[in-house]
Amino acid sequence: MLYIFYISTGIFIGFGLYILFRTKRTYERGETLPIGVSLGWWVLDTAWTILVVLSSLHKLWPLPIEKIVAFVCGLALFVAGIILTLAGIFEFRSLRKVSGMEASKLITTGIYHWSRNPQFLGLYFALLGISLLGRSGFALLLTTIAIIYCHYYIVKVEEPYLERIFGANYIVYKSRTPRYIGIPKGKENTAK
Repeated sequence: MLYIFYISTGIFIGFGLYILFRTKRTYERGETLPIGVSLGWWVLDTAWTILVVLSSLHKLWPLPIEKIVAFVCGLALFVAGIILTLAGIFEFRSLRKVSGMEASKLITTGIYHWSRNPQFLGLYFALLGISLLGRSGFALLLTTIAIIYCHYYIVKVEEPYLERIFGANYIVYKSRTPRYIGIPKGKENTAK
């Protein structure tokens, strides 16, 4: 049974690198994502999340954490993650924007006043919460891989693209708003 998780992880890592490469090439041309690449991200995120959930349910590589501590911390992180993710999605007000298929306006309001990447931060929290709830070391490893992968994507692929698309407005927004979460610096963000 364990080998199925290992093989699936390898396949998803390979698919993730392929999607990352396609996204990077598209963004380097200054274009929004085509539907196939956007769907690839949705499939990858969903499949990876399912893999984390199944690893937790099967308690792969059990962690020596008290049940009540794991439950309370895991549930708190999971709920916080869902709230952050939904807040980010709702602020976009468009599935096309959420999916990278449209970049018509820089969003700096709502949760984006406090975080440039609330959806990623929400994903990190939710996956950490699931890993703790299942007290699974393998789920925690998968979560760590997802965090490293997403952080690389944000820094090396998405941020340079947004600088090209939105120019000075994004640079000002980036200088005032934390990448993940925190108190914005300086005056109110004026980039719209």
